[in-house]
Amino acid sequence: MNLDPQLLELRRSLARFRRRLWLRRVVRDGSLLLAAVVVAELALAVLARLMPFEWHAISSLAVIALGMVALLIDAIRVRPTLSEAALAVDSEDGLADRVSTALSLAVTSPELASDSPVADDGTDSEPATYERLVRLQRRDALAYLSAADPRGLRIPLPRRQSATSTLAALLLVPALLLPNGQNDILNQREQQRAAAETQAQHLNETADRLNEGRTAPDPRVDIAQELRELAQQLRDHPEDLQANLARLGSLEDVLRSRIDPANEQRAAAITSLSRSLSRSATGTDSNQQGDPQQTQRDLADLADHLGDMTDEEREQLARDLSQQDATARQAGGNAQTALSDAVRAIQSGDQQAAADALNRLGDALSNGQQQVDLNRDIARAASDLQQARRDLANAGQPGQQGQQGQQGQGQGQGQQPGQSPGNGQGQGQGQGQGQGQGQGQGQGQGQGQGQGQGQGQGQGQGQGQGQQPGQSPGNGQGQGQGQGQGQGQGQGQGQGQGQGQGQGQGQGQGQGQGQGQGSLGGGGSNARYLGSGNGGNSGFQGPTTGNRQFGTGNLDDIFADFDRLGRPGDPSYIPGVGGDGQIQQGQGQGQGTDNQSLVPYTNVFQDFYDFAITSLDRSYVPLDVKDYVRDYFSSLNPTTGQ
Repeated sequence: MNLDPQLLELRRSLARFRRRLWLRRVVRDGSLLLAAVVVAELALAVLARLMPFEWHAISSLAVIALGMVALLIDAIRVRPTLSEAALAVDSEDGLADRVSTALSLAVTSPELASDSPVADDGTDSEPATYERLVRLQRRDALAYLSAADPRGLRIPLPRRQSATSTLAALLLVPALLLPNGQNDILNQREQQRAAAETQAQHLNETADRLNEGRTAPDPRVDIAQELRELAQQLRDHPEDLQANLARLGSLEDVLRSRIDPANEQRAAAITSLSRSLSRSATGTDSNQQGDPQQTQRDLADLADHLGDMTDEEREQLARDLSQQDATARQAGGNAQTALSDAVRAIQSGDQQAAADALNRLGDALSNGQQQVDLNRDIARAASDLQQARRDLANAGQPGQQGQQGQQGQGQGQGQQPGQSPGNGQGQGQGQGQGQGQGQGQGQGQGQGQGQGQGQGQGQGQGQGQGQQPGQSPGNGQGQGQGQGQGQGQGQGQGQGQGQGQGQGQGQGQGQGQGQGQGSLGGGGSNARYLGSGNGGNSGFQGPTTGNRQFGTGNLDDIFADFDRLGRPGDPSYIPGVGGDGQIQQGQGQGQGTDNQSLVPYTNVFQDFYDFAITSLDRSYVPLDVKDYVRDYFSSLNPTTGQ
């Protein structure tokens, strides 16, 4: 059965009014939801101003999302039916119940909703008359509905909800836009969390470095475990700043107590002793880097070939080894004892005891180097803890770095005389030519006795610098040597010394230092000018003006004879020459020659910078000293364009 076309058209025309009615209901309920959302946002903004509320942004988005979901659900719920739309049209557009009546008749008499007559047989029977009336009423309702305007269904805005939303929105704008002091606390917490995560990663990296390739009972394994536990605590409780700093400082103190202050001196002694022993064992400079492992192998080979050596060779070997006693003392008690035992055994002809002593000497050097490496690893771990502690403290105190920078700048200006006392040191250089008389010593070491020759550039007293004028006098130190021949006397242990008087005249650069108590300021690492002063009792009647303002634009050349002395950090040694010591006397005068080892500082800056940074990493150095060294090299960096 097909529906009556008029009834279909009636339903289609009613759809416009149905949508209008639906929109009105959505606006009505939506205004209420909007007021609730704005009030909730205002409450969150006020709460964020009263206390540090880290979830403010997320909560605001959640409230908006909940409001949108509630609006969507409500829109589905309030969708009007055809009957509701018909009643609304009839009552508000003045259709006098025409549309609702037509729909009601179609429902109560479904047989009259078809497009073909059912009872209308052209007679005046009651069913036929009723059917004609229904169809006429339907046509009339359709005509009025087609002429009606959907805008007759007005969509008013609820006053109470609108006023509430407007007032809350006006209050919300300043609550969100005006500066909020709680945001600084939140930013500080965020910095603490970020710093804690960063330092936790650094501590894990330090732990991995300490634990790499090592097993218990190596103390580095235990330190690595403590570092991992500390890193986990930083991740779990980043906001507990004081507890984290306390635990960092506690572990740092424990590691610092394990560091040998003379570690680097012992390392240098082990390197020097290893190089000398390898040279004595092999007769060549095959171990210029002073590797203890290489020396251990060389001593083992020497122990195996002691029986093949002649008495003269063993005697010479004993003399060579005995000359290393002072260095062995610095390298460690075990090395010194093993070296002394080896010398006595070689001199007494006990080859087995000598071989055992040489093997123990190699083991002592190897163990000593391992101890040096352990101290360096502990020192580096302590430095990492020190850096982590400072970074966490800076993250917990915003603005502290900037204040420190300002303080350093101010202190760099220097203090007026009469204020708090301080210690100052200054250095100056000056050209001087003078007649000097002094004692020259020549000393050589090696196999047999090297002849001591005292010949070199003359140095005269230069300008000394101390504290501010008017303060306590500084102590000046200077050296003056003339060019000439020294005297040497051979010794039985392969060491020659001699003294003699000589006149010499030379020209060169002199240096002096002065110290005293005064009020020289400069505590900041950013200070570019440390003041000036005159050193007292320096014995030099030269210029007494202060240092010029620092700059790298016109720096003079510096002495850097890398071919002869090696680069920074390279082991230094002077091989001896064989022969008997001789005594020579003489006098001479001459003009000093130009030093061909003076090079522009820009050519060697990177070598000295790398050595300084490596030394800082190997040792436990206070942070302010590290900053001072880094700032010093940064100021000298030729790439800064100063």
